[in-house]
Amino acid sequence: MESGDMGHSKDPAVFSIQHFCLHDGPGVRSIVFFKGCPLRCSWCQNPESWRTAPELAFKAHLCIDCKTCVNACPQQAISAPGHRDLQKCGQCFTCVENCPSGALVCFGKYYTVEDVAEALRPEFPYFENTGGGVTFSGGEPTLFPSFITGLSNRLHKEGIHTAMETCGYFDPETDTRFLSDMDLVLFDIKLFDEPAHLRFCGKSNTYIKKNLTRLAGMAFAGTGPDIWPRLPLIPSITDTTENLTGWAQFLDSIGIHYLTLVPYHNLGGSKRQWLNLPPAPEFSALTDERLGDAAKLLEQHGISCFAPGEEDWVQIDFKTASGNRKVT
Repeated sequence: MESGDMGHSKDPAVFSIQHFCLHDGPGVRSIVFFKGCPLRCSWCQNPESWRTAPELAFKAHLCIDCKTCVNACPQQAISAPGHRDLQKCGQCFTCVENCPSGALVCFGKYYTVEDVAEALRPEFPYFENTGGGVTFSGGEPTLFPSFITGLSNRLHKEGIHTAMETCGYFDPETDTRFLSDMDLVLFDIKLFDEPAHLRFCGKSNTYIKKNLTRLAGMAFAGTGPDIWPRLPLIPSITDTTENLTGWAQFLDSIGIHYLTLVPYHNLGGSKRQWLNLPPAPEFSALTDERLGDAAKLLEQHGISCFAPGEEDWVQIDFKTASGNRKVT
């Protein structure tokens, strides 16, 4: 895809492809971040993933006030740097192409399956040598089932392992055959209580629980991918005794006894400013003590806890996961 080509709207937008990653599946991996997410988690660190379309961001600290963007805009939508008439803006991103300081950036570009495969090709030897592969993330990859199926099949032809990170919010009654095209699903769980999930994530968790149960059943039957749940620990929200106990009992009921605990870090605040979004609520950083307490509580309920990148992937058997360094 040529520089500046935003692709075709029938394809999903990707806002980042990261390489040499170690925390999102086995081995060395590349992660493809898709735009579009049905949830609006209060602590989200990737607000640029929310909308499905490419979008303009303005980094005020990089602006040199040269007004090149004002003069370059064919729709005359920019009156001054950082001031854009959304009604006039045609999302052509000519301003981004002409900005000399990098203050204007485009989050997202439309990719075809072949575009993504070619972007990943240089990493194929690392995947083979480390038992790694490609992880689809976002945003929410399940918004694009046909594309995900095509991309996963394309990578499988090259012998590449595929994984998908999902928030789990998709209609369990729709065609979900694309799930069987994955080798591994990293399933994010957040708040067990439905009113709390609605409050902090913007949607009910009914679909999420149904889909997690369904995927566990598929894995048991050998008709679906391996599944590994992950829980972000947000102080006083997801690390409470009630929330951890609720999820521990639920996981046990569907035969899953392992979990990755993902400590919260506040990394998305500046992105919200760039996108002219309201600031995120203030959340305190997770302490080592609270992380250890959460792991101990879960392990008391029979759930083995792991740090990101330290999961015991080879022992995904829906009975136990042990033998690797746990979160303590």
